[in-house]
Amino acid sequence: MHAKRGRGQLPETGCRDSSPRGGRVTGAADQAFPTFCHISEYGPPGYQSLHSLIALSRPLNLWAPSSVLVRHASRVPARHFVRYVEEGFIRVQAREPWLTDRAHRDGHPWEDARWDEEIDGALLSILRNDERLPESERRVLAAPPPRGEEWAAERLAADPGQVEYWYGAYRGPRAAHRIPEGTLQAARRYADSGPFDIAKHILSVAYNHGAAFELSGARAPLLLGRADRSFVRLITRAPTADGAAARATTTPSRDLAAELAAQLLEVLRLLDVHAGPRDLDTFLRGRGREELVRWIGDMCERYRHHPRRELDGLIVRELRRALVRTRFRSPVSELRERPMAAAVGSIALAAGAVDFVLAPGNAMGIAGMAAGAYQLGSGLARQMGWAPTPFDGPQWPFLYAYSSKAKKSQLAKIAYALSRHPG
Repeated sequence: MHAKRGRGQLPETGCRDSSPRGGRVTGAADQAFPTFCHISEYGPPGYQSLHSLIALSRPLNLWAPSSVLVRHASRVPARHFVRYVEEGFIRVQAREPWLTDRAHRDGHPWEDARWDEEIDGALLSILRNDERLPESERRVLAAPPPRGEEWAAERLAADPGQVEYWYGAYRGPRAAHRIPEGTLQAARRYADSGPFDIAKHILSVAYNHGAAFELSGARAPLLLGRADRSFVRLITRAPTADGAAARATTTPSRDLAAELAAQLLEVLRLLDVHAGPRDLDTFLRGRGREELVRWIGDMCERYRHHPRRELDGLIVRELRRALVRTRFRSPVSELRERPMAAAVGSIALAAGAVDFVLAPGNAMGIAGMAAGAYQLGSGLARQMGWAPTPFDGPQWPFLYAYSSKAKKSQLAKIAYALSRHPG
C-alpha cells in the first residue's frame, strides 16, 4: 500500500531514492535500475525501441502495452515478450479492463488495442497467478481506477492561477515542444469548452501518469520524446498558490534519472545502427546487462546534483571518455589467463554452458577434459561476457552491439558511432 498524498500534491514522475520494488529479476539494489514507460504514447517508434528499453532496465515496467505493436512494430518476438514477463525482465501494468476484458479491447477506438490471445491471454494468466502476491512482486498488475480528473478539478478550483499557467502553456508558440503530442491532441478536443477544461485535462493526464509511475516502484521514467522531458519541467515549475514558481538551478535526482536514461537510449540507438549479428537473450542473461545497469546507476549517483545546463550530451561524453582511456593488453597477458578460460569451456561442454555461466563455482573440477571443449565453451562464455578478455574498458557497448567482448575493429566502429552524436 502507498502512503496517501496531500490533496494538492502531484504524484512523482521521476527518479526516487528508495530501493527498487518492481520485478523479480532485480539483484542487489545498488545494481538495479527499474524503469517505467508509457510506451503506447509513442506509437510504433516507441515499440521499435522496445529491445533497448529492456536492455537498459532492471526491470522494465510497461503501461498498457499494445500486443499489436509488440508483434508488428518491435524487434521482440511475441513468445519472447511473454517469456520476458514470466521471468521478470518486463512488468506490465494497466487498468483492469485492459488486462481482463477482450470485448473492451476489441471495441476500443484505438485500432492497436486489439486483443492478441498469445500475448494477452498469457498476461491474463500471469495476472491471475500473481493476484495473492504483494503488489511489488506481481509481474502483471491491475492498477486502480484513475482519479486524475477529480484531482485536477479540485486543484484548479482551489488555485485558479493554475488555469492561466496551463492554458498559457497550451496556447504558447512552443506548446508542441512542452506538452506530449497525445496530451496536446486530446486537449484540443476541449477547445470550445474554455481554458478551465483544457487545463483540467492536461493536469489530469499528468496526475494519472504520475500515479502509474508511483505504483510501478520504478527509479526512472523512460521519456522517449523531448516534449515529455519538457513537460516534467513544466510540472515542477508550476506556480504555487501564492504565485511563486519553483525554479531549481540543479536537477533533482528524480528528473536526472529520466534525462540520463533518455540519453542512454539515444546511445543504444546509435549502436543499433552499427550493430552486427546479435541476440537479445544473450545480452540480458550475461554480464553485459549487469554492467550496463550498474553503469547508468553510477552515472545517476555521480551527477545527482549536477547543474542542469551541463547535462546535455553527458552520457555520450562519459562513454567516449571511458573508451578513450581503455587499452588492449598484450597477447602474452591473455595467454596467461587461457587456462581459466579452458576450464570455462570444459564445464560448459559437460554440464551446459548456460548453467556454468550462472553458477561458475564448479569450474576447476573438470579441467582435464578434451581441448576441443575450449572453443565451444569459451565461445558462448565470451558471447555472454564472462570469459577473460585483453580489453580493460567497458564491455557493455560491445556485448550489446555484437554479442561479443571488445575487439579492436569493433572499438573503431563504436567510436565512429558515438562521433555521430552531437553531444
